Amino acid sequence: MFFAGVINKWLFSSISAPAGANWTEMSIEEGGYGRIGNINVLVLGVDSVDGTHRADTMFVLGINPAKARVSMLSVPRDTRVLISGRARKINEILPRYGQSVLRSLLEDLLNIQISRYVEVDFQGFINVIDEMGGIDIDIEKPMHYDDNWGKVHIHFDPGKNHLDGRQALNYVRFRADAAADLGRIKRQQQFIKVMLEKVMQPGFVVKLPQIISQAYEHIKTDFSLAELFTLIKGFESYQVKFLNTSLPGEARYIDKISYFLPYRDKSMEIGASHFSDLAAVELVASFSSPVEPEKQPDSSRPDEN
Repeated sequence: MFFAGVINKWLFSSISAPAGANWTEMSIEEGGYGRIGNINVLVLGVDSVDGTHRADTMFVLGINPAKARVSMLSVPRDTRVLISGRARKINEILPRYGQSVLRSLLEDLLNIQISRYVEVDFQGFINVIDEMGGIDIDIEKPMHYDDNWGKVHIHFDPGKNHLDGRQALNYVRFRADAAADLGRIKRQQQFIKVMLEKVMQPGFVVKLPQIISQAYEHIKTDFSLAELFTLIKGFESYQVKFLNTSLPGEARYIDKISYFLPYRDKSMEIGASHFSDLAAVELVASFSSPVEPEKQPDSSRPDEN
């Protein structure tokens, strides 16, 4: 697998990738951003139940105000990676090694630079959606699931539904159907699309500074508030093109464990077409921070839903 040895490269060398960012801290502080190109953001939905802190949801957003475009690449949580020769699922990397290593793995796979990250846990997600006034979404088929042990109860009927924060969390987490995790990814992509459409409505845009300030308290990120405001301001049009796709690959059992094996060549093609700005100067990302020591999970409870 191509992931083998990526940690050594992360530690002892620099990685050169097509530009994924077209701004700097200084340019924003000086107010001279001019043209914002592609900004790639790693978004992590974290399951902090019983201290597991695994990445329950993972995707890369390519935000390009200059082209009025937002691209989304979903990463299956069972994607197989090798760390020091040991196979792991990618959703284990965050609690064991930290988001910097996770970011590096995805940069290497897609051959892009990921400039920022956003991490939100379940309660943070609920708070953000509630502050937005909820989301209206069209549910295609019945969704029913009960987990008394985990205190998760999901019940939706087909048709137009208005979801508050708690209901929205249940919607994006649901995978109790034949499509399992891939079906959940499709619903998450639809949810992000609908949420983006709401955010870009003229009547909603004027509320964004206040909503962003409130939401900022419920997430972990290396975005500054100034950067977020500048990014929104960079969209001159309310008509934003939303593109979504999933990491190309195939499901396979290895040593009796179910993994998702990515196709690197096709992944790099997606990186080049949706997450690189060819008008920007190529940047070199230098990695000098040590790998965080592997953490032992606080609970032996298996990863569920």
